[in-house]
Amino acid sequence: MNDRIQSKTPATHLAWLLLLLPVTWFTLVTQVSAHHGTAVSYDQNKWITVIGTVTQFLWRNPHSALFLDIEENGEIINYAIELPSPVLMSRTIGWTRATFRPGDTVEFRVHPSRTGAPVGECLFDCEVLVNGKVPESTTANRGD
Repeated sequence: MNDRIQSKTPATHLAWLLLLLPVTWFTLVTQVSAHHGTAVSYDQNKWITVIGTVTQFLWRNPHSALFLDIEENGEIINYAIELPSPVLMSRTIGWTRATFRPGDTVEFRVHPSRTGAPVGECLFDCEVLVNGKVPESTTANRGD
């Protein structure tokens, strides 16, 4: 058994190294690029205002999500809004996991989906009213 271990030459070690380098590189590159921007899915040149009733608020990484029931052409549609991460929302806007509660009436300015799907995005410069008022945490953090 020792003969087999000792019989490995520097060329064998080099061959293993050359095999493992691309595998390691690919693994690192895919991990780094795993979180990609979502702006391509939304029309960044357009804003729409969505009004609806909160059905669910997911306080999660990498992006939080707010779900609303909105009325469109007499039909109730569940609309999803992609939001920043909890850390960004709490530090920059002052929002918490309690900012949106099921049953709240929300008016939200969002970038609409490019495909017309019932989804929007507001990662920056969000304008929102909850039950007709600007959330207290928003104005407290901005100093308004």
